[in-house]
This record gives sequence, structure tokens and C-alpha cells, in this order.
Amino acid sequence: MSDNKKRIVLNWKGNFRFEAKNEKGLLINFDAPAKYGGEDTAPSPMETVLACLAGCTSFDVVSILKKKRQNISSYWVETEAERTDEPPEVFTKIHIKYYVKGNNVSKEAVERAIQLSTEKYCSVGAMLKKTAEITTSYEIQQE
Repeated sequence: MSDNKKRIVLNWKGNFRFEAKNEKGLLINFDAPAKYGGEDTAPSPMETVLACLAGCTSFDVVSILKKKRQNISSYWVETEAERTDEPPEVFTKIHIKYYVKGNNVSKEAVERAIQLSTEKYCSVGAMLKKTAEITTSYEIQQE
């Protein structure tokens, strides 16, 4: 299968637990929150969407910062989202906060990396922008 096509097989593991497997055999587990009858043994699909957004934009930001020769020692992202009250309860607002720690990290480099990710490279964000307002902020911690 080409890189432009992806395949996931999802297997039911009982109650509201599911296991997704990609073509390489790598696994992602899902569960529903207890308030919906699940057991809270894994992230819900919507929580996983936020994790996918964080992962997608982080691939971009870290790659760009490396190309800009930024000396990063630590990096993490926090996402927070609001959803509609009515089904299908899509995200309406998502905020991504980037944390970059390193030695002499350039504010301009971080801003540009985030901008390029959100405007050009992050495919997950591009899809989510169709229903949600996505905002960003960042914090640089100099060592």
C-alpha cells in the first residue's frame, strides 16, 4: 500500500474497549468514559483525536526547530478543547500550548515553527479547522 493510503483494523475487546492495529501491527486502544458505560481503561476516540493533533503539530515544530538549529532539551504540548452539547459533539474550539525548553531558544524560531505547522504542514489540524477554531500559544523556558 502506498504512503498515501492508510489501513487500520479495529477489533472489539468487550464492553466499549477496542483495539486498533495498523499495517505494521502497532496498536492503539480506545475505551469509552465511565459516564457512557465504558471502563476508562484507555483514551476515548475524541481524546485520541486531540493526541493526534498534538503529535502531528509536534512532528512539524520539532523538525523545523531542529532545521533552525535550535538547542532543545525538552518539549511538550498541552491541548484543550470544547465540544458541542448535541450529537455528534464535534470540537468547536481547540487550544494548543507548546512548551519548549532549551539553551538560547529563539522566540522567532518557535513562532515560525508553530505558524508553519498550523498554516501549512499539520494535516490533522487542517481537518479539524473545518469544525473548530484552533488557537495556539507557547512558552519558552531558557536553560
